[in-house]
Amino acid sequence: MNDINTAMPLSSNSSLNALYPILRRAGLVQVLSIQELSGGLSNHNYKIITPTASYVLRVNTGAASRFCNREQECFYWQQLADIKLAPQLLWVSEDNRYYLSEFIESDNVIYWPALECQTRAADFVQGQFVLGQAGLRQSKLDSLFPSVSSHSSDDSDLHNSGLHNSGLHHSDADSQALLGPTKISKHPNQAHDLLLALLLQLRSLPTGPYHISVTAQWQSYHQQMLAYQASAALKNRATLSQHDEVTDKPIHTCEWNERVAKLLGIQMDIKNWSNCLAACLIKPQFCHRDLNPHNLLFKNNHLYCIDFEYASASHPLCELAVVLATHRLTPAQQTLLVDGYLKQHPNVTADAVQAVPAAIDMYWVFACYWALLMAGQAQSSHNIDYLAWFDRFWPLITPNN
Repeated sequence: MNDINTAMPLSSNSSLNALYPILRRAGLVQVLSIQELSGGLSNHNYKIITPTASYVLRVNTGAASRFCNREQECFYWQQLADIKLAPQLLWVSEDNRYYLSEFIESDNVIYWPALECQTRAADFVQGQFVLGQAGLRQSKLDSLFPSVSSHSSDDSDLHNSGLHNSGLHHSDADSQALLGPTKISKHPNQAHDLLLALLLQLRSLPTGPYHISVTAQWQSYHQQMLAYQASAALKNRATLSQHDEVTDKPIHTCEWNERVAKLLGIQMDIKNWSNCLAACLIKPQFCHRDLNPHNLLFKNNHLYCIDFEYASASHPLCELAVVLATHRLTPAQQTLLVDGYLKQHPNVTADAVQAVPAAIDMYWVFACYWALLMAGQAQSSHNIDYLAWFDRFWPLITPNN
């Protein structure tokens, strides 16, 4: 998750000086300045300014590298760069730790990271209910979230549902303007149009040699989590044996295990969501799988993707779910985006809209797993930061609302 629009000076001269040998290896000898770019939960990015051009140097952390295939990442990055959907990847170090790429200066017309929000599956369904979509679709969504559709649409119920806080709420005037069938196709903020254009381009790309299903991703994350838990328990027992006395476990280990228990408690829900997605799948397609606002650049009325750590052939709804879960879109914009994306989609069944809430829930489930795995692998000074991300993601999963 990176925002390469905002730069700030490096925090220390030692960090800055350490980059110069790397830049020389990449062929950059005359470097005028280096600026650290804000954002990035698992990797670090720097803007490199030379007399002739600007670049981005990305430094991959060891913790993140344990959960992604760097060759796979570069494969898809290059594929999208070839069709102008990503910055050009100019150099990769032999150990895949450093990437040098083209720097794209985002336009100020829409500052894309400002569109960031966190939307639950229930928020999405509630928004569609308020908007009053066609009865067939609504009945299918009602069957998944009957408690949501049972709310009245007065303002107090909207507030209690969390719609105000999610950024999906309209004023009464806005809602009335959007409800009309002749007006639903227009909206002053065209973010949904740009996102739809990008999604349609991405779904037509070759899948490449890499593939992972929703179920396989869940099982992979889950097994890694259990393996780390077992390893940590062995280390704790060994420490107790060496000291021959009972001591308290490290605080972060106890807190980590508490969060593991939360995920273990919703395994049946996760299985149901995974099965729901599998039922509507015809075949996998290329998916970036992390199209949150910080991984998109806006320039010349065009969106570019960055950060391909999780790119793979996978379930088509994974792509849609990330956008819905992380972008501040109105219910009308969400409807236009979902309808446009699923219309005659060749890779999912005609009733795939039923699985959209499950796809959103699985996105937040994977985010929780990611936070725990990063907390387990990161340096101790950063463990608490990743646990805080888990605490931010956890309430977004449906059983906890």
